[in-house]
Amino acid sequence: MILTAGKLPSAPLGVVLVGIILTLVSLPIARRRGRAEGDPRLVTLLMIGLFLHFLAGPAQIFVDNHAYHGVADFSGYVHQGATISRNFLSFHFTTQGSGARGLIGDGSVSIYAGVVFSLVGVNELASFFVFAWFSWLGTIYFYRAFCLTFPESEHRRYALMLFLLPSLLFWTSDVSKESVMMLALGVTSFGLARVLGRERGGYPVVLLGALLGIFTRPNEFALLLVGFTLAMFFRGADARKRLRGTRRLGTLVFVVLILIVTGLLTIKFIHSNAGSVSGVLGKAHKNNSGSGAGFGSSNVPYSSDPLTYPRDIYTVLFDPLPVTARSITQLLAAGENTVILVLVLTSLRRLRAVYRAGRERPYVIMCAIYTLGFIYAFAALGNLGLITRERTLLFPYLLVLLCIPVSEKGEEPQYSWERPRPSRRERRLALARARESGAVS
Repeated sequence: MILTAGKLPSAPLGVVLVGIILTLVSLPIARRRGRAEGDPRLVTLLMIGLFLHFLAGPAQIFVDNHAYHGVADFSGYVHQGATISRNFLSFHFTTQGSGARGLIGDGSVSIYAGVVFSLVGVNELASFFVFAWFSWLGTIYFYRAFCLTFPESEHRRYALMLFLLPSLLFWTSDVSKESVMMLALGVTSFGLARVLGRERGGYPVVLLGALLGIFTRPNEFALLLVGFTLAMFFRGADARKRLRGTRRLGTLVFVVLILIVTGLLTIKFIHSNAGSVSGVLGKAHKNNSGSGAGFGSSNVPYSSDPLTYPRDIYTVLFDPLPVTARSITQLLAAGENTVILVLVLTSLRRLRAVYRAGRERPYVIMCAIYTLGFIYAFAALGNLGLITRERTLLFPYLLVLLCIPVSEKGEEPQYSWERPRPSRRERRLALARARESGAVS
């Protein structure tokens, strides 16, 4: 038995077999993406990302044993999942006896764990490998969404950040909400990128992603879909006149239905926690403020007043920095925060282009709205350890803003969002020419 933080067996043979099977399944996926991009280096990068995900599983167990004294969310998930798997294998499709409460939130992760244990056996580290693989697949879908949004540009900057950022490797390598949501949000975002880019087949992909994760964190899906709905206003007119009205009606019906379902689940989540959005934020901060094992640094001030938003940005993205770190774990987090700070400071030209790029590529608007809303809501956690973990689901969207294509300094602008804005007269002439050609009505 290896590294038993959750007090479940991790038989080496089972771990090795699962690792080999997942690697053999993943290699064709990586090669296909490499061929699609015409970049053989991408295959190597994807496989390195997968192996780092696998290594992060035992590393997380080690850190939990030695830094957090065995206090970890995955302990509850794996124990409940083990009981659920025994029910499933006995053809009793119930969570009875597991301690899992309901389908929304923690209960959904325990059910996923039960399904995985039913397939690989009750093996803690092997289950970590499977959930890490879920997360790896999710990052690939995020990458595909970025490529679809900016097909004319170099994608390597985004790929390097997305596949190698330590938080995205470490905190999504166990049985957790983060690994489930990384896959669910990745699939959903790819579908939304197809819709916003007027590509076929987007809505079924969105529906699949929503089914994967909407019961785990409906509040994050609500935030994403609000961003998508607002981004739809930036989507240009469809040049294809045929069935345009039908398409618009279908789009409206789909968006309204999925927003209703997400809204109902979010309301249930809010009602069961505190009764209102501000109540949830305040209760989250209060619950996570304390001392002892598992709390980490929880002396983080928070106010739901929008005027304190600049402090929220610092708390979620940059706290702690090396000068404020007070432990080894905080110092490690501070190292990554420093990298993020450097990336932001060296991406100011890209950040200035968010609105103009978003007008042409609405996926950027969706990512910007999700980023702004996430920072406001999750600063309420009031615990740097929890924030460091849960902001992993922010990074794929934030990195889009830091990777908007721009020309090298001193070169002629290659992208329309870098060029001087046309005058009002030039815009009217361009619109008139488009109408004459039938591009718009």
